[in-house]
Amino acid sequence: MTSFNPTKRDLLIVLAVTTVLGLLLQFDTFRFADGAGGSTLLGSGGNFRAGDGDGWLESVETGARYAAMEKIAGMGQNKVKWGEGGAMETEVLAHAPGWTIFDQLYLFNGTWYIVSDRPHKIPLLRMMTSTGNEIWNDEESIAGREPTDKDMKIIFPSEAKKLWGHSASRVSETSFLINDPPQFLDHYYHFAAELLVGLWRTYSSLDTTISATGTTHLPSPARMMFPHTEAGKWNDYAKMNSFLSRAIFPSMSYEYASDFHDRTDTARAFLFERVVFADRAAAWRGKEFQRTYRTTSEAVTLAASKYWWYPVRKNLLDFVGSGDPEAHASDIHGVGFEEDIDEDDVESAEKEEAVAVEQELDAMEKIDAKQAKNGKPVITYVSRQDWGRRMLLPEAHASFVEELNKLEEKYGWEVHVVAMDKLSRDEQIRLAARSTIMCGIHGNGLTHLLWMNSLNPKSTVIEFFFPGGFAEDYEFTARALGIRHYGIWDDTSFTYPDLPQLAYPEGFQGNEIPLNGKAVADLIVERLLLEKPEDVAERDGEA
Repeated sequence: MTSFNPTKRDLLIVLAVTTVLGLLLQFDTFRFADGAGGSTLLGSGGNFRAGDGDGWLESVETGARYAAMEKIAGMGQNKVKWGEGGAMETEVLAHAPGWTIFDQLYLFNGTWYIVSDRPHKIPLLRMMTSTGNEIWNDEESIAGREPTDKDMKIIFPSEAKKLWGHSASRVSETSFLINDPPQFLDHYYHFAAELLVGLWRTYSSLDTTISATGTTHLPSPARMMFPHTEAGKWNDYAKMNSFLSRAIFPSMSYEYASDFHDRTDTARAFLFERVVFADRAAAWRGKEFQRTYRTTSEAVTLAASKYWWYPVRKNLLDFVGSGDPEAHASDIHGVGFEEDIDEDDVESAEKEEAVAVEQELDAMEKIDAKQAKNGKPVITYVSRQDWGRRMLLPEAHASFVEELNKLEEKYGWEVHVVAMDKLSRDEQIRLAARSTIMCGIHGNGLTHLLWMNSLNPKSTVIEFFFPGGFAEDYEFTARALGIRHYGIWDDTSFTYPDLPQLAYPEGFQGNEIPLNGKAVADLIVERLLLEKPEDVAERDGEA
């Protein structure tokens, strides 16, 4: 066996290879294991630690990222402990009547506890919570909804220490808490267009960087809690509510009244890291509700990105698909571009704002170009003629359908006359997402306006009412999402801000609602052929 006698050249080669390998390993470690959340190849790039109060908000503002595992408490972190100073204080991150975000909110024996050394800084309890009783307008019912110390209580940290000692059991991540009775929950409009819209608008106030592509730093909520509602009692007859929830938040779990009682039965304190707390009765006490009679009107007073709704819409459309195997994923979102802006590269608020404006203009230009090249405006008439309540006069329905067919023949626009309950849930949502114009009698089917493309300036909801009648349900919802809404009384139209008073005259719920189909068709033409501001500027420049 010959011995190996390395030469000087061999040693130099080994040294060089070792050096290169060492550098590569350091580079990979930096790229793949950046626990502080820098832009990594394997990281999600959008998960944030919940429960850090101002630190969490600062992280959102600076665009810092946290690895997914960092925000999940391990088995060794099931207890939150404190010293002689008392329990961790509760922080109110956002609040509007009926909609509140808490960090470090405690639950003990069925009562929510706010721990604070500055109770005067906490919003009035009655503007945040209630007893959860059913909502009726008689004086006894109104008084019965006023919260007591059994529902929510503010205590000092020293009092918390007397109650619970030096620890509480941690409930990690974000919880959506619905402190409502089942009275309104089993209705598609009230669940989706009020509760879900309000919850997400409130939560999205923590991330003002949400983009038109639906990109957000907000972690998906971990659970939805119904302290006053049993399983199944929050679903509508078509099970659209549960369909939406599981489509939009697939990792979210659910706790119902019996589960809430199980927590109470332990006689132990639980600390919830983050709670988005919704209470319909508390929202009723707000000034905005008194003007609109929409509980969500309070939530939309909170500052948010222009595109705050798009993470929800994007997740749902990803779930149901476009219905066209050749369609690009971005097209069903109504956004014709794939460019993402890396917040780490944004050095100032001014630069970020300029980039956002440029991105929005680019999106609109590409939407228009896509429609001109590939797409047609889609007109969807949500018919209730087989419903048995709140229907057009038969001749009015027939006349309107005829006018729509004329538009399809003259302009080549795509027209759908549908009874939504005859379509699958996937088909309903896909059609709504493609609709440029959605029209129909005041009714639950118009809730699908939630999935329309608000980035398209021609997107419009046209709602038919019995003359003299008006309800703000869909008008407010459309306006909150940035979609133009018109109300119709036979041959007369109205739109915000010139709205009539709320009214439910005799005939509002009836089956003899008149409609001038030609007048509505003319309005549709006006909306779809409207002149864009940039076209006006270009024309004026040429003149």
